[in-house]
Amino acid sequence: MIKENWFAVSVILILMIALGGIIYGIYEHIRYQPTKVQEATQKTLEYIGFDGKKHQAIVVWTGQHNWVLVEKR
Repeated sequence: MIKENWFAVSVILILMIALGGIIYGIYEHIRYQPTKVQEATQKTLEYIGFDGKKHQAIVVWTGQHNWVLVEKR
């Protein structure tokens, strides 16, 4: 009898944790704003263009596996 109750409690606990994770994931998805820079790292990249001259580009890391070009000189 005691073993059956512990099994039921553990199943309910696992289901509650899974449901909480799903609710948290939905909340983060709704709250996420892709156009807003939240935690950014700025870099100045130097490169040689097709014209053979050195150029600079200032880029911002948005934290979502991509860089966004801010300014090109």
